[in-house]
Amino acid sequence: MTNLTLKVPKEDAEKLRTELLSRGFYEISSPNTLWSLSNGQAYVHLYPSGTLLLQGKGTQELKEFILSLLTPSEKILVGCDESGKGDVFGPLVLCCAIIKPEYYKKALDLNLRDCKKMKDEEVIKKAKAFESFGEFRCKVIEPPELNQMYEEIKNLNRILDRLYLEILKDIKKSYHSAEVFVDAYSKRSPFGKEVVFEHKGEENIAVATASVLARAKFLEWIRDKKLPKGSSLESLSLARSIYREDREMAKELLKTFFL
Repeated sequence: MTNLTLKVPKEDAEKLRTELLSRGFYEISSPNTLWSLSNGQAYVHLYPSGTLLLQGKGTQELKEFILSLLTPSEKILVGCDESGKGDVFGPLVLCCAIIKPEYYKKALDLNLRDCKKMKDEEVIKKAKAFESFGEFRCKVIEPPELNQMYEEIKNLNRILDRLYLEILKDIKKSYHSAEVFVDAYSKRSPFGKEVVFEHKGEENIAVATASVLARAKFLEWIRDKKLPKGSSLESLSLARSIYREDREMAKELLKTFFL
């Protein structure tokens, strides 16, 4: 059985369901889905995340047909997210993905979504796929610079404020009319009314893309240094050991303000 996926925006979900029902599909029961349909040969499952799973025969043709039904984007979308904020080792990575109307459905085709629900290899693979056609801006703030910034600012969210404002200022020079979305990382927005600042921002395709790009760059850094992800007891124990033995090395590898 062939499995294919794509991302369906919320506003297209009911329209897609209605269209498929009019073309011989019928409702079936499937757990954890918003709806599931079949025509006897192919199966279509829409999940709350916006992921549409296609199974059975003729899935490639069905996927292309479904993409043709989705509403095109008329505006440039900019989505921003970060990775490494809660990891003891490694950099803080911020990315903003720029999705032009002509590449909107191509991004949906990749089914870019919340990278916390993806395996590392899939994150890296999908990031490279987007990078082959899409535009983006990223900042990789390595531990030495991040530790120094934290000594000055004393708050990781305020550091994010500063860095995102720098990236968005640069993007706005080229795309001043773009719709901008940032995955909310604090209670208040530092961006004003021009930016949509909301939790679960990964439901937006541009934010989901930025999430994948940022995580991929973080993973590449961590793998290159052969260091652990996350902030588990094991990671913290290793970090404290390095800090005790060589503080200069610690500043190069980890967020010393976590200790």
